[in-house]
Amino acid sequence: LEEVLDTIEINKPRIPVISNVDAKPHSDPDTIKKLLATQVTSPVLWENTMDSILENDFERAVELGPGKVTAGILKRFSKTAPCENVEV
Repeated sequence: LEEVLDTIEINKPRIPVISNVDAKPHSDPDTIKKLLATQVTSPVLWENTMDSILENDFERAVELGPGKVTAGILKRFSKTAPCENVEV
């Protein structure tokens, strides 16, 4: 995966990307690439990620794809957190 990611350009995101590897926001494209590769073999820190999102100026979540699994999990952390589903 690292070899493939090396061939892809990732621009600096307008909104920081929160990694499931360390549950922290990241804006540096090289760091994001490294974390994407690490994510494949690392445990997902879902609870830490949700806590991090909700503590840092969270406005709303958008779940892409069929179903509402992420929205349901988010509601376990915050009953008032807005989450919309967009089927693609």
